[in-house]
Amino acid sequence: MRRLIALALICAACTNDKATPDSAPGPITQTRSTDVLLLRAPRRGGLARVYTYPRLDSAVWTDSAGPAIDRVLAFDPDAGTIAFVDTRGLPGRIDLRMSEVRTATRTKLTSLSSANGTDIYGIDSKGQVLRLNPNGGDWKFKPEVPARTVFAQPNGELIVAANKGAQTVLWKVRPPDDVVEDSAVLPLSGRGVRTQVGDRLYFTVDSGLVGIKAKDLSPAGAVKLPTRVVALAPTPSGDRLYVASVGDSALSVIDRYTESSQTDIPLPEPPVELRMDPLGRYLLARFPKADSAWVIAIGTNRLVGAVPTRWDTDLPAVTPDGLLALLGAKDVTLMGAEKLDVKSTVAGGARDFWYFFAWDGFRPRAVGLDQPVTFPGDSAPLDSLTASSTASSTPVSPGLRTSADTAPPSSGTVTPTPPQSAGFTVSFAALLSEEKAQQVASSIKVNGIDAHVVTTTTAGSPIFRVVIGPFATREEADKVGRASKRDYWIYEGSP
Repeated sequence: MRRLIALALICAACTNDKATPDSAPGPITQTRSTDVLLLRAPRRGGLARVYTYPRLDSAVWTDSAGPAIDRVLAFDPDAGTIAFVDTRGLPGRIDLRMSEVRTATRTKLTSLSSANGTDIYGIDSKGQVLRLNPNGGDWKFKPEVPARTVFAQPNGELIVAANKGAQTVLWKVRPPDDVVEDSAVLPLSGRGVRTQVGDRLYFTVDSGLVGIKAKDLSPAGAVKLPTRVVALAPTPSGDRLYVASVGDSALSVIDRYTESSQTDIPLPEPPVELRMDPLGRYLLARFPKADSAWVIAIGTNRLVGAVPTRWDTDLPAVTPDGLLALLGAKDVTLMGAEKLDVKSTVAGGARDFWYFFAWDGFRPRAVGLDQPVTFPGDSAPLDSLTASSTASSTPVSPGLRTSADTAPPSSGTVTPTPPQSAGFTVSFAALLSEEKAQQVASSIKVNGIDAHVVTTTTAGSPIFRVVIGPFATREEADKVGRASKRDYWIYEGSP
C-alpha cells in the first residue's frame, strides 16, 4: 500500500459494526430555472405522481406502474432519471421524460450507491464492484480482496472499502478505468459516510472516528470517543459532524477543522438514528423506543423539541421550505420546525413514499426560444412544417398539406406567412438521444396524425422532443393527448 495511516488515538481492535454506509440523495436547491417537486409513490407500488411543491392538489406527472421504493439513491437533472432501490433490494430508475420505470439488474447487489442518478454501483456475491449504466456502459472492478462498501463520488470517482485481516483497505478508481489511483489502510472499521460535497469520508472504529480526504485518501484526523458510535450525520458542507454514541444521551458535534468535539447537545435519551436536513437547517434524532423524534436547530445547536412521527427511509424529513414532514399511521403532517405547530395534514399521505427534488423538466419552453434569429436584409427562412409559400393566412392542420403548399407565388417572390397564434403542442417525451426519440415518434399516430421530432437546446445540450401539433386550442390538443393513451403534457407555443 502507498501509505499507512497511523492513528495514535484509535485502537486497531476489531469491531462488529459492519453496517452499510449512511447515504442520502444530493441536496435540494432551487434557482430561477428549477421547480421544487415532490414524488409520491405508493409504498407497495402503483400510481406514482409528481407534484410541484407545495401544491399537492394537482399532479404534473403520473405513471400507473410506479415502483415500490425503499430508498432513493440520487437524481440526474440532465437525463430526468431517479435512481432508487425497491423493496426487494433491486436497483432501478424512473425516467420522468419517457414515463418509464426500469429495473437496472436482477442480480442481488449490496452497498448500492449513486452520485448522479444514472450510474448505479453495487457489490456482487463475489465481492466485485459493478457499475450499471442505462446506455450500455456497464463496468466491473475486481479488488484484491472482496469489496465491502462503495462510495460513488460527485466527480465520477469511486472509493471502494474492503476488510483485510484486522485492517480496512481503501482504493480509489475512476471508471471505466480499473487502475487504482490511490490507496490507504485504516484500522478495522465499520460504518462509513461521505459528505454531500464529496470531499471527505468518515469511518467508525471501535473507539471513535477516522476521517479521510477523498482527493488523495490522506488522513483527515481521528477523534477519540468514550464509546462505540451508533449514528453519525455530517452537515451538507461537511464542516461539522453530529455523532451519537452507545449509552451517551448527548450528541457530540465534531468540528472538521479542529478535529475534535467542540459542543455537546444534551438529549433526554441516547438516539438510535440521525437524519440531516439536505439544506443543513435541522437535524432529526430518532427516539430509542417511541415513534417520535427530536428536532435540533443546526445554526445554534439547540434542541427545539420533540415531535410524534414514525421513522422510515423517507420520512420524517425537512421539506424544501423548512417544514417538518412527519409520518403518521395514515397521514403525513406538515409542521413548523421552530414552533412545532401543525400547518397542514396530507390525508392518506403515509401510504406513499416521499421524495423531494428540484428540476426544470416539466416547465414549458417560452414561445420565442426556438424562433430563428433574423437580421435586417436577410431572407426569411421557411419552416417545412409550418410555413406556406403563398401569402394565405389560412392555418394548415398538423400532418396535412394543401395544394397552396406547392403553388408558386403570384408575384414571383416568396412572401412569409403573416404571424399567427402560437397554439398548443402535445409533448410525449424529451430525450437526449435522437435515435431513441425517432423510435418513440414512429410508434405514435393519433387520428391519422404522426408524431414527429423537433430539436431544441437546453443549457447548451440538444434535446429531442416527440410532439404533435400545434393546435388552435388547448382543448383540441388535450383531446389528441387523451386519444394517444400515453403520458403527455401540453405547452403553449409551436414545437
